[in-house]
Amino acid sequence: MLNRRWASAVVAVAVLSGALLAGVLGSSRATWADDTALTVAARTELQAVLATGTGETRFAPPGPAIDPSSLKGKLIFTIPSSTAIPFCDVVDRQMDDFAKRLGLRHEVWQNNAQLGQWVQGFTTAISHKADLINVACGLDPATVAPQIREALSAGIPVVAAHTYALGQPALAGLSSIVYGAYIHAAELETAWVILKTEGKGNVLVITAPSTANSPLIEKAITDMFAKYCPRCKVRVSGVNAADWASKIGPTVQSAILSDRQLDYVIPIYDGMVQFIMPAIITTGASGRVKIASFNATPAVLDMIRSGDVVTFNSGEDTTWLAGAILDQDMRVLLKQPTIKDYAVGIRAFTKADVAAAGVPAKLGVGYGDSAQKGYEALWGLH
Repeated sequence: MLNRRWASAVVAVAVLSGALLAGVLGSSRATWADDTALTVAARTELQAVLATGTGETRFAPPGPAIDPSSLKGKLIFTIPSSTAIPFCDVVDRQMDDFAKRLGLRHEVWQNNAQLGQWVQGFTTAISHKADLINVACGLDPATVAPQIREALSAGIPVVAAHTYALGQPALAGLSSIVYGAYIHAAELETAWVILKTEGKGNVLVITAPSTANSPLIEKAITDMFAKYCPRCKVRVSGVNAADWASKIGPTVQSAILSDRQLDYVIPIYDGMVQFIMPAIITTGASGRVKIASFNATPAVLDMIRSGDVVTFNSGEDTTWLAGAILDQDMRVLLKQPTIKDYAVGIRAFTKADVAAAGVPAKLGVGYGDSAQKGYEALWGLH
């Protein structure tokens, strides 16, 4: 996946001003230590990776323009993992806004992450004669496989939206997929850590084995370290989501106390950060142990702005994601070729530019309007 972005990313690095690049990386080529473990080629490639997430997202049309006028009145029914998750709620609302302008009906099934609620959502969608169902925002299609098969048997397409990571095996029979940008996020945070530690990092990666995409994210991170940072020390600890509150803190505290050289923690989702911070503070390690993560949760972005433990966090452009889901949905309904490997743009936030997300930070802020304008042009909205 890295190679597909390097060509354009290297160009992006070239046009970044010296001041901006210094702000993002904390150093320039001229100031790297003589004993750095990074080769010039590795440093250049890692800087190119970071450039793909620097600044406002840059929308690129995923495919040919479509004419959605024949779809007016069609009902798209979205079942997210939970409407109580702020990220899911923001994306759902942005889908609502796009759908209204397109003349589509968009219903979101309210739920609190209970299997029975998801099942009832499918029952409701089928009884409402939905034209398409989205299984969205982290809801694993395998969890509701019987309901998906029932919908497909009733002639209702089902799209998996923002659950799978690129390369992750998908449930058979799905009408299409919009991937989460998990792999790109893993590449960004790992590139940041390798560069900030000058290729000699001592890192704890915290994964969530109960989450279906966690193994893919872990592999992306460890592959990056293996390729670019042979002198880095990397260990991985898996903590299932149900155990975050009770087990992440002790895991991090033990790692800090047992290894006085530990300098970075990479939690694959920034929902873990709230449990990591107390462990770092109580062990008196806030001066040396830093955090890089993914999801751009506002509270974590505020930690970057107001503190110095969390140094890096990336997030998906929610407008781009809302548009991507509806775009894929409409291509399915129009019986046109769908977009393969469809994942949205992502932005990295550091101390240098985190204020772009708002003060205090807000979900969906700081990504610019290129996705909004891009989808409007793609769909003929004026």
